[in-house]
Amino acid sequence: MPSLQKFHANVARHVKLMDKNLCANLIRNEYIVTTRTKAKRAQAKIESFLASALKENQTINETDTLQRVLMNKSMNYLQPPDKVEVGSKIVNELSSRYANRNSGFTRIVKLEPRLGNDKAPMSVIELVDSDYEIKFWYTAKIVARLQLQGLPLDDITKHNMEKLIKFRPQGEQAFTDAVETAKMEFFKYDPETQTVTDEAMVKNLENKPANLEYYGGNLSGTTLVSKKYNTKARPQKQDVVIPKSPFLA
Repeated sequence: MPSLQKFHANVARHVKLMDKNLCANLIRNEYIVTTRTKAKRAQAKIESFLASALKENQTINETDTLQRVLMNKSMNYLQPPDKVEVGSKIVNELSSRYANRNSGFTRIVKLEPRLGNDKAPMSVIELVDSDYEIKFWYTAKIVARLQLQGLPLDDITKHNMEKLIKFRPQGEQAFTDAVETAKMEFFKYDPETQTVTDEAMVKNLENKPANLEYYGGNLSGTTLVSKKYNTKARPQKQDVVIPKSPFLA
């Protein structure tokens, strides 16, 4: 019979291989639906791998994609069948997408529990700034609804929108296009007549938020302010001229 320590070693190897498979499939497919425990456990490994791989990719002067993948020692974290395919995507696509990022490449979005006997909590782990980003489209849907209702954005929605477009290439234009797409797909909006064609959706849009003071009213700008501490906005940086030392002739 195998000893207890041998069993622990086998479990550790299995968990390590699962994290590698999740890492490869996440980079390949941009998002994965899995249990929340697996997503949280693999997120740290994926973040560390992408950070080291992208940083080392900047130091390689080779122009051939295959050679760049083989010269990048961080790619050894991947399993051999996934190394070339996933590594090529990192070198060709993710390196330009995350040129201004050193961390924060992934995001976990909670879902409803899985149907069945176990009712396991489910989540989506996704790459940020991708075309399949769930939070990006969810925020675009919220903005589209508020625009059709004639309401300004509340503080939380505005904050989420600014974070989503901060590092995304042509973020403002991409978000504007996503809002227009959300109007047509979710709210039956006709851009030619600029009206909502579905009567049921028109009635649904009449349901406005309970407290409109957060939407351009007196409570606008107070949601993200601490109610416990009197915090002040950080002053803007000013250029300071350091005088030359008299000891340096």
